[in-house]
Amino acid sequence: MDSTSSWSWWDKSPFILLWSLLLSSILLKLGIGNSVVKESVVILPRFGVQLETHYRSGRVLRHFVPVSKIVKPVLLEHVSPVTCYWLLSMILQKEEELTPVFKELHPPLKMLVPIWKALCGAVSGDKDSSLHSSVEDYGQSVFS
Repeated sequence: MDSTSSWSWWDKSPFILLWSLLLSSILLKLGIGNSVVKESVVILPRFGVQLETHYRSGRVLRHFVPVSKIVKPVLLEHVSPVTCYWLLSMILQKEEELTPVFKELHPPLKMLVPIWKALCGAVSGDKDSSLHSSVEDYGQSVFS
């Protein structure tokens, strides 16, 4: 067999190295670009709720839910064999599934309760509810 007509492993290695570097950089870019940096909730009484998700890549997704579509905000405890955390979701009219307020991040309960109370006030039209109450006001009994 002629050595000029067949390629050996050593002849192909630069191409394999180049393709593996290119593929790994694309996968790394996709993984880092899709990681969530921040999630926020903006409550506009009498108008609705704006949910924002900020990604590391700089992309921002905004979703507005009119207050007339919100039936009730709910706090749920998610328990699995490995994790346990609280979820803040909204029951919406004409929707079969709950709409999570925080889709990727799982804030602690002490942060969720004031947001939940403000959402309840915005849905019921209560003027006294606001997000300006501090977490320390709730003390040991979070739901009081």
